[in-house]
Amino acid sequence: MTATLEELSATVVQLQTELSRLRAKDELRDLVVTYARGCDQGNNPALLRPLFTDDATWECKGYGKYVGGDMVAKGLHAVAGNSIFWSLHNMISPQIMLDDDEQGATLFWYLWEAATLPHDETGESEAHWIGGTYDARARKVDGKWLFSSLELKLDMASPVSKLWVEQRFPRGSNKQRYFQILEPGEYFYCSCGQSKTQPFCDGTHEGGSAKPIPFTITHRQTVALCGCRKSKNKPFCDATHLGMKL
Repeated sequence: MTATLEELSATVVQLQTELSRLRAKDELRDLVVTYARGCDQGNNPALLRPLFTDDATWECKGYGKYVGGDMVAKGLHAVAGNSIFWSLHNMISPQIMLDDDEQGATLFWYLWEAATLPHDETGESEAHWIGGTYDARARKVDGKWLFSSLELKLDMASPVSKLWVEQRFPRGSNKQRYFQILEPGEYFYCSCGQSKTQPFCDGTHEGGSAKPIPFTITHRQTVALCGCRKSKNKPFCDATHLGMKL
């Protein structure tokens, strides 16, 4: 049976729609790769800033939350200077879900990264494996896809010499955040800095003016506790140790 003109027109419209969505997903994959390339150049702000909307947010526990495209670029540059001396980002299996109007999108992908981080105690360069996931939103601005929000959820940042079975995260110090995987319950954060069981209180403060800070965890989760004791959100790290004015 010969297709009618209406049927052919409908098929053309459908193909155009599918082509448009495929093109959008391809452009969004390029956005993810370009972000990785910027991260691998010391979180180069000149490369990263054009990838974010003016009102964008970037967040990762222990590394801060930055609001606004300019602050995202500055914050990421500070992270690299303080915590990541070298990196090679592998952005794996990106999942892209376009909004119906194709003006926005939700993204998810896995991170597997080789990196050089400072040793907890000596500050010397130490090889690490880093693993986690990204959740992101992107939207079209003047015909170009940009990130409007990006959240990195770390699952591990483990020294190559130990790997994640022995040491899943950096142990923390007065210059670094303390990553902890905590079960539900009540905890007491050391505020005096003298405890032998950092970052938790061991009673060393007794007789002094510093008092432990109690906090409650309602479900098993990874948290980043302040090591420099200058966070405005103690006991949690707010990236004050990076020297950023947030």
